[in-house]
Amino acid sequence: MEKKPYHHGELKKALIENGIEFINQYGEEKLSLRKVAEKCGVSNAAPYAHFKDKDDFINAMQKYVMEAFMNSLTICVNECKDETQILSELGVCYVMFFYHNPLYFDFLFSRKSIQIRLSSDNSDIPPFELFRRTAKNVLGKMGISEENVRYKTTAMWALVHGLAALSAMPNIDIVWESEVRAIINSVDISDIKES
Repeated sequence: MEKKPYHHGELKKALIENGIEFINQYGEEKLSLRKVAEKCGVSNAAPYAHFKDKDDFINAMQKYVMEAFMNSLTICVNECKDETQILSELGVCYVMFFYHNPLYFDFLFSRKSIQIRLSSDNSDIPPFELFRRTAKNVLGKMGISEENVRYKTTAMWALVHGLAALSAMPNIDIVWESEVRAIINSVDISDIKES
């Protein structure tokens, strides 16, 4: 197993990143703190300074990925000055986050504990809730009914989530940096009409 050394003071992050890679490569059932410690080049006891057991480690990995994803989307929302473009920019950011972190996509969305409630106003998944709130605000200002906002939000999320899944796969013939915005913008929000 290849050792990936960590920078001093960043052992927790190194354990998490190597743990995610390990799960994606070998599966969660084969994960152990000992194996990840070996991969980081530290003693078997070192991970226990940060995690009490395997379940705590897995929960920390999920929290780490979710926080990084949420941070990326929040920055996008805060930096977008044109409200008419915020949904497409959020979609681009969603896809590109997983393009740059493909192991995160597999890890996060293969979790049995992840539940995205499409019909609820409160999701346990903060990035999806941010996307839903933003869409509800933008589409509501366009005079679209609450019921249709839900359907259109689900359709938009399905588009970007599907693109994110493709971006995390090897050998897809899309130049993500230059084409993802055009793909998302091909579904023009200004053309959305009340059905």
